[in-house]
Amino acid sequence: MDGLAHITARTLGAVPAPPVVAMLGGLNNSQRVVALFNDPRLRTRALLRLEPECGPPCPATVWRLETGWGEPLNGKQALRAAWQRPPYALTVRLVHYAAGGVKPTVLDEGTIGTRLPWPAYSDAAEQLALRLVCDVAAGRPRGPSAMPAAPKPRRDGMPGWVRDQAHQWKARLLDEWWSLGVASAGMEDVLEHGHLGPVTWFEPEPHPTYLADPFPWPGTDRILCEEMPRHGGPGRIVAVERENDDLLRRASILADGQHHSYPATFQRGGFVYCVPESVERGMTRIYELQPDEGLRLICSPAPDRRLADPTLFWADGRFWLACTDLDIGSADNLCLLHAPDLTGPWQEHAKWPVRIDVRGARPAGAIIEHRGRLIRPGQDCAATYGAAVALHEIEVLTPDDFSETLLTVLRPDPAGPFPHGMHTLVHDGERFWLDGKRFIFDPSILARKVLRRVRRSSAVAVS
Repeated sequence: MDGLAHITARTLGAVPAPPVVAMLGGLNNSQRVVALFNDPRLRTRALLRLEPECGPPCPATVWRLETGWGEPLNGKQALRAAWQRPPYALTVRLVHYAAGGVKPTVLDEGTIGTRLPWPAYSDAAEQLALRLVCDVAAGRPRGPSAMPAAPKPRRDGMPGWVRDQAHQWKARLLDEWWSLGVASAGMEDVLEHGHLGPVTWFEPEPHPTYLADPFPWPGTDRILCEEMPRHGGPGRIVAVERENDDLLRRASILADGQHHSYPATFQRGGFVYCVPESVERGMTRIYELQPDEGLRLICSPAPDRRLADPTLFWADGRFWLACTDLDIGSADNLCLLHAPDLTGPWQEHAKWPVRIDVRGARPAGAIIEHRGRLIRPGQDCAATYGAAVALHEIEVLTPDDFSETLLTVLRPDPAGPFPHGMHTLVHDGERFWLDGKRFIFDPSILARKVLRRVRRSSAVAVS
């Protein structure tokens, strides 16, 4: 689906509301912008006049798209300032200026990653800007985020295009090696101080397959995880068991030729459920995990969605499924579904997505219930995919509203065997299970990457 069509179809409903009348600044004209302004679903909700350079003070009401540090998004260097520069994140805001006013009110905001090729990065910024306009016009704004905006990067060091080339060459030359670890840190140390303490890592040296996404199998000593072949092929779900400093593969749980990962487990009423990630459209499924290691299908809660890292939990008398909608972005959004029963009917949260932030929106493990609090791990993917795990406390959770606050960010030990990332953190009642990433050089994988690139180039030339 075209990006604009996806935004308007999902964010502009059929219920009319009094139209907002405002000038819209901070956004340049483009084919996508023209299409949005010509969409009758928007015109019934907001009578906007595009004035790219419009800003305060203005005799009319102004909506303006701005960076997190207050510059218009279409400013000469606004996007360039953040491209490929730490902290590799750009906050985009839609703000409101009253007629004649100079004080902005944040209507909605989101944060995207900047470590992308320029065309993909500038496209993502425009897509986010249009989504904010549509959501506010439809009466479903997320409002100002509880997370601080990404700061304006310093303009020093290498220019963005040099950093971009270096990042692309790193992706070509290096491969990711993931493995599982266990830490015995107390819950308070982790939640209050962001301290995991010593981690026991399994399989620190590269093998033909790696393990990631650990989830405990309640009632057993086993851990479900993704087993991924490093030299090509789909991932599968396996059960492993700790034996001293080794992890022994005990059973294959889900291996049907399709790619599966992130086998999120959840226990309720004496039953154990599993929701593996299967990113093909409509393939997100809730299973009951059988004692004989089989899977019994319960339901498919999102038949028209491509969802990443679906995480099942229970709160306030209903089931919830936290996830990332891949049609919106790969690592920058948090979406919610809810149902009175596991079998449904499953409904999307009124605000879809409930949060847009590459620094922690995508789920990173099971929801932790601690002393009446709901703690949600999220992936920080700004610097790299799975760079760190951010822990949030959910403060508001209803079918119509959501908010959370950041507690701490757990980052990998730079002196440890997996210094480059972690993207899953789960507590089994006694200890924390996590995964870790290290970049490695593998000539055979480099050769395959080059071959794939040549084949793609040849296919484009032929077409």
